[in-house]
Amino acid sequence: MSRRLKAPKSMFGSASELEAAFYAALSQSDIDAMMAVWTHDEDIICILPNMPYTQGHIEVRELWDNLFNIGTIEAHILATHTFDNLLTAVHTLLVHIKITTHQGQSQTFNLHTTQVYLKSEQSWRMSVYHATIAQDNNKLTDVLPSLLH
Repeated sequence: MSRRLKAPKSMFGSASELEAAFYAALSQSDIDAMMAVWTHDEDIICILPNMPYTQGHIEVRELWDNLFNIGTIEAHILATHTFDNLLTAVHTLLVHIKITTHQGQSQTFNLHTTQVYLKSEQSWRMSVYHATIAQDNNKLTDVLPSLLH
């Protein structure tokens, strides 16, 4: 059963606008802005490489908060494939990530991500974020595969 949360004040007129807000929150390590992009119910899902499966606002918030406490995260979108209709959007991306810890250590890698966005009466919101390490780090392409895993 879904529990409704109080709607955040941010409104997103398109899935692409919401996506930009998500990656801005990621790059700024802004937990409140990060959580403002998600749908208002408890059915949200976030799956990140080498991290536990998370569902619900409390778990998703804890996941991102823990990542933000490690250091800074820079994200650069390298390629995008989108499928948008009136009420749903699915975006698959190739994203270059650089994480720099507070101790100055850094790591870079590429992710294949899938984001599912839903349109409500007021705004677009993220429902699912799934990321996996790209196995083709040495072959950066500007075209994503047409099939999802």
